[in-house]
Amino acid sequence: MKTVKLYSLSTCTYCQAIKKMLTDLGVKHVAVDADLLEDDARGNLVDELKKINPQCSFPTVRVDDTVIVGFKPQEIKEAIGIRTEVDELYETLKKIHTAKGYPFNKDRERTFDLLRALLTNKDRYGYMSCPCRLASGDREKDRDIICPCVYREPDVREYGACFCQLYVSPAWNAGEVDHLEVPERRPADRF
Repeated sequence: MKTVKLYSLSTCTYCQAIKKMLTDLGVKHVAVDADLLEDDARGNLVDELKKINPQCSFPTVRVDDTVIVGFKPQEIKEAIGIRTEVDELYETLKKIHTAKGYPFNKDRERTFDLLRALLTNKDRYGYMSCPCRLASGDREKDRDIICPCVYREPDVREYGACFCQLYVSPAWNAGEVDHLEVPERRPADRF
């Protein structure tokens, strides 16, 4: 079993979200809200935190000898060794779509947020509609926005990324094309 410690603030929404995630996943951990400590206890915690994160920023998570600074839920899960349904979806889609020339956005946290949203839509509607578009709940009406949507190819060709920036071109990931906002291609009468 790995030792997990969360250095947090009671007022930090990212800290509290990580605390909830760890609890929901059943991960045994220690969470300390630095702002609720006083005097020596606060000073000792800050000194301890500075040794692993000189910026002394929150949230910071230590998993054994691995230190993760910032709101990085996927990185934290990976350090702990937890795999979830979204990890399985990531592996499956990555293999299929990278081979077709559509890699995922290299920003793993954004990618995993979008994949979690796809799974939410699958639970909600029975299909993985684009997480950045309003689905009707009618599969036939939403056929054009079932991920990967029919707009992905022209979006990636023209802008280097699909509408929600889940799928991108290799050039987009390499920073060789500007990261512009992708306009909505879906006709208004489809809403």
